[in-house]
Amino acid sequence: MSLRLGYGLAASAVCLLLALSAGCKRDPAKVDRDADGSTADVDCDDEDPTVRPGTIEDPYNGIDDDCDPATVDDDLDGDGFLAADECDDLDALVRPDAEEVPYDGVDNDCDPLTLDDDLDEDGFGRAEDCADGNPDIRPDAEEIFYDGIDNDCNPLTPDDDQDADGVPADLDCDDLDPFVRAGGTYFVDCDADGFSATDVGSVASCTLPSAPASCPDGTWTLIEPVGPANDPGNASVDCADADPLANPDQTDTFATAAVGAPASLPFDYDCNGEEEGLYGTFTCSVQPATVPGTFFCSHLPGFVGPTDCGAVGDYASGCTLIDDTTCEAATMEPRTQECR
Repeated sequence: MSLRLGYGLAASAVCLLLALSAGCKRDPAKVDRDADGSTADVDCDDEDPTVRPGTIEDPYNGIDDDCDPATVDDDLDGDGFLAADECDDLDALVRPDAEEVPYDGVDNDCDPLTLDDDLDEDGFGRAEDCADGNPDIRPDAEEIFYDGIDNDCNPLTPDDDQDADGVPADLDCDDLDPFVRAGGTYFVDCDADGFSATDVGSVASCTLPSAPASCPDGTWTLIEPVGPANDPGNASVDCADADPLANPDQTDTFATAAVGAPASLPFDYDCNGEEEGLYGTFTCSVQPATVPGTFFCSHLPGFVGPTDCGAVGDYASGCTLIDDTTCEAATMEPRTQECR
């Protein structure tokens, strides 16, 4: 009986020892072999201390650095294409299956053979080419007249005015001769300044008529003389058709009378019914200076006294202070009054 009891106690002790021994085993999931602070149950590579949860994912190295498959190592823009297969892995709109958007400066489909500019491949981009879908229309092309197309992308090369006389072909009697224009009324222009004095002797013609019989050395103008000459509203009547300097467009002044001008307005070079002088009337007056009790002369240069057009008068360009109430002209010289 005592032997059985002793045997039973010994067996129990062995069992207890075995149980204690089994309880002391380390859980493999809690091991941190690379000593990076993350145990094997969360560390996807417990042999590499640079790979662990919480570290920064290093793109394109083929490693799940942060042990998070949701953090993409490749295809950062999430467009379904890896960096090796696309040209911009930070823009989801740029990928091999995208449609190329012309003229945006971006290779949208990652194919350099798909042109972004110069779509017709004629050597000119859209900035120079007026029709980037037609290789026959480009800046170095020859203009083909009357086809309704600006072939050379130059609006100054008219499509319907081959002789460049300003008259389109459908109105031009001969679009190959710049002197043969549209049918119109030609008015005598004796001094060839572009204006006529009268509609007397006008000719309706499709071509430039021969020299006018009334002034063989003159020419013709298509500007109709409307309204009286030497009138404030005159814009097209020549008031002195023997002098090319006298016409409604004149802005200069002259010291001699216009040839053929009316006796009442010999210097009305712009034909507006007035004679405007180049030089005005001299003025000179005493003005108080900034220092109390002192004065200076204020003046406008001009003729001392009225001076008719074409006449010589005394021109003063300075003014001298005589006393606190008097100024007088200084630096005078003779000048001819010019008018228009």
